[in-house]
Amino acid sequence: MSKYVSQNVRHMKQASIRRLQHHLSEVMQWVDQGEEVRITNRNRPVAKLIPLRTKTKILTWPDFSKRAKQAVQEPKGTLSGILYEQRGE
Repeated sequence: MSKYVSQNVRHMKQASIRRLQHHLSEVMQWVDQGEEVRITNRNRPVAKLIPLRTKTKILTWPDFSKRAKQAVQEPKGTLSGILYEQRGE
């Protein structure tokens, strides 16, 4: 194994300086998708591009007012009418 390659390297994408010059947008898409990209000069690693931040899923709160309205139904009619129905009168 070459002295320039670490044995515990994950499967990281690699781009030469020439490729970086001619296809920067493609390499930056890799980085934007969370990939780490090793930059090489004549097959020798010289740099590593890493994403500044990982994309996190934005959490949204449930609509508590809607859930509360579904759980507690509004009474239909007046209180005396409801009591009248429940008593069977």
